[in-house]
Amino acid sequence: MKKPSAGNRDTLQTIIDFLPTGITMFNAEQQVVVCNQNFRTLLDFPDSLFVDGMPFLRDLALFNARRGEYGEGDPQTLADQVCERARGMQPHVFERQRPSGVILEIRGEPLPGGGWVSIYTDITDRKRNEEDLRRVKDMMSAAINFSPTFIWETDAAGNYTRLQGIEHILGYAESELLGHQRCSTLCDADHIAGCEVEMRMEAREAIERQVVETRTKTGGIVWLSTSAQPIYDPRGAYLGYRGVDVDITEITRARQALEQLALHDPLTGLANRRKFQDRYQLECRRQGRAGLPLSLALVDVDHFKQVNDTWGHIVGDVCLKAVADLLVSQLRTTDLVARFGGEEFLVLLPDTNSREGVLVAEKLRRALEISVIDIGLTAQPTLKITASFGVMTLLPTEKLSLEAAIERADHAVYAAKRGGRNQVCAAGSAVPETHAADGPS
Repeated sequence: MKKPSAGNRDTLQTIIDFLPTGITMFNAEQQVVVCNQNFRTLLDFPDSLFVDGMPFLRDLALFNARRGEYGEGDPQTLADQVCERARGMQPHVFERQRPSGVILEIRGEPLPGGGWVSIYTDITDRKRNEEDLRRVKDMMSAAINFSPTFIWETDAAGNYTRLQGIEHILGYAESELLGHQRCSTLCDADHIAGCEVEMRMEAREAIERQVVETRTKTGGIVWLSTSAQPIYDPRGAYLGYRGVDVDITEITRARQALEQLALHDPLTGLANRRKFQDRYQLECRRQGRAGLPLSLALVDVDHFKQVNDTWGHIVGDVCLKAVADLLVSQLRTTDLVARFGGEEFLVLLPDTNSREGVLVAEKLRRALEISVIDIGLTAQPTLKITASFGVMTLLPTEKLSLEAAIERADHAVYAAKRGGRNQVCAAGSAVPETHAADGPS
């Protein structure tokens, strides 16, 4: 390597003294040709090493070895090893932590004709920041992986681009879903809430705690609370969505259980009077708008006191549950059956006129009459029971409270009881309608 002239060396020194990194240039004899103050400061070399001119690599290596920069060992041997490695100089980048805790990134590049240039950069703060960032990411990952939560991002087409934590909630490995449509895993015809989330994403609206019902990889039902925001690049171009889903299955099931207790009869599982009242009012409003009739049937099990007195209340409860199941099985999904109290049941028949209401009640009466209830007793393994039915119909022009409607149906039940029980009687009719043999399903 040609030795730089004094003028060139001064110019080079001026330039490198302004650089924030430490710089050294060695010649082929491993002597420092030029270095800046940052090099001497970063390596903590004393001025005494530079009193007699630029030092050789071995002088610097021996000084470092003696103060423990290279670890334990004979300083002379360690210094010789540094010099030997330098003779076969290859381009290199490595990190070295000094005993003081300072972390240096050292880059070396051989020069044509021999010698090399080394650059020393203090990366202590950067490494600490990286470590802090890694620690925060680890903490976030642990929080996600140990909580009922997964995070996700999609591209502008709605395909997953990032997922974390989904496996312990839905059972899918992240690799199984990346690149696939979010809608295809969380939204189908049976999951309207999930589709609502996708519609909001298509409209690029914020989503806040939208409850989604979906299924796990193995088919189990899970409820998720979805919150998400659209993301844009600095120029305002839409990139996709970033969101979080929280597993609220336990909370949802607990709420459903509470609703079941609040709105259903604990013995039969049928609607209770409160739920029936709400549905009756809803159907009355709908009936008024549509101009359609509404019928209500009151069902009173015949001689039920005798069942309780003879076989006990446990058998009585078995009979009531059997009646409840039979009534539900014979009706439309739009109809509603409730336990009114004791051995009485209410049946709400929307869009049903008086004649149709009587036909439905007769169908229920016949089904109950021919049914056999297994009560499980050795002395009496089965029972047959019947019921009396009272039907009232509310015309579109009428406004009637539930209490008044039940009272009308109750009068009809009394008429059926007086007529011999196991009969159907319509409100306003003095004769039981037992002749109605055929009726709609």
